[in-house]
Amino acid sequence: MSVFSFFRWLHILAGAGWLGEVIVIVFVLVPTISRLPREDRPSYIAEIFPRMFRLASVLAGLTIVAGAVINYQLTHWINLGPYIRSFRGGAIVVGGLLGLALALFHFFIEVRIESRVAGLATTLDKKELASLERYLTLIPRVGILVLFVIFILMMVGTRGL
Repeated sequence: MSVFSFFRWLHILAGAGWLGEVIVIVFVLVPTISRLPREDRPSYIAEIFPRMFRLASVLAGLTIVAGAVINYQLTHWINLGPYIRSFRGGAIVVGGLLGLALALFHFFIEVRIESRVAGLATTLDKKELASLERYLTLIPRVGILVLFVIFILMMVGTRGL
């Protein structure tokens, strides 16, 4: 297996894992919150979601780093013309920028919520819990849409329409 193949597989598997994780959050974990009694929600959120945040960090990081290595191996970050001059190249650029933006959002915005989530087991503020539940409902839904768009763009970019 070549270095290029290794990073290509790493990029694909980490990206698929990232998407899969968000699917689990949106369709399994978040709906479970609303079914729990209000007094059980903080401990559930504090137990599950910090692990999900860490997993998302690993998968997003691996996806971005592997994508950057692939890009470097193909272009040495100098010959970017094929990306700009073709529809398929443009799809890869847009998909890559969306992935980078989503990862940066995760690393710089979502990470701030992790400390609030971890502290929920010890303090129960109903207003903060309601705010956190809205956040845990809305943000993953937006994330899943962005990740699906990225996957479609990358598939078009690598295989065409």
